[in-house]
Amino acid sequence: MKRILIINPNTAKETAEVMEAQCREIAGPDTYVEATYIKSRPGFSSYKVFSYVDLAICTTESVKIAWQNRDKFDGIIVAGFSDVGVDAMKEILDIPVLGIAEASYHMASLISHRFTVLTGTTKWTPPKDDYVRALGIEAKVASFRSYSEWDETDTFEVLKQRLLKVAREAMEHDGAEAVILGGGPLVGYGKVLQEELGIPVIDPTIAAFKLMETMIELGYVQSKKNRWSKPLGKLGDASGFIPYDRGWLDES
Repeated sequence: MKRILIINPNTAKETAEVMEAQCREIAGPDTYVEATYIKSRPGFSSYKVFSYVDLAICTTESVKIAWQNRDKFDGIIVAGFSDVGVDAMKEILDIPVLGIAEASYHMASLISHRFTVLTGTTKWTPPKDDYVRALGIEAKVASFRSYSEWDETDTFEVLKQRLLKVAREAMEHDGAEAVILGGGPLVGYGKVLQEELGIPVIDPTIAAFKLMETMIELGYVQSKKNRWSKPLGKLGDASGFIPYDRGWLDES
């Protein structure tokens, strides 16, 4: 049995529930999937990660969730398109960790010469641009196109039409051969849009989920050689060894 945890790195319970349902539909017969989210509390609620402040807070909360579930699952997916806390999780965990952005970027690179990322807010486009450079695939990106600022009042059909409009502009003007839906809450739109556009439309949560199933089956885990080697447990200086206290990871 492959046990996969999906972390929605914000306080949107409904989004986590949709992610779980969508992934269960395509899960293999020997795969168990569960989705969770950051619990809101007095003084903290972040329904979307649309700012650096959100990113900083949600990273801490998401890493705690991953750490506390490390012995219950065989792999963890971070289902926020900012790949919230992914590097930290890869560093401290001995099970595979995938961000939906990195998974979809590499998937798109395999099936298209150049691809476009549809984003929900122009403010978050620069970090996405930086991220593809960090992943070494910037030459594959045709464009980042916003389908306008996020509007929670949109129905499924209204948002679908907005996504189609921007995707067609990317195909016509930017040379996009594939499209990535740049947000976890867009889970479920990929297949619908792909049928109308006639090009691959990557749903990042679905792509990461199927890739994680394969990684677990093949026994692949992030390398601990350099970048994601274990964090220091203590630091030496003139006064001796100073221990690092990371007890906050176990706090509920």
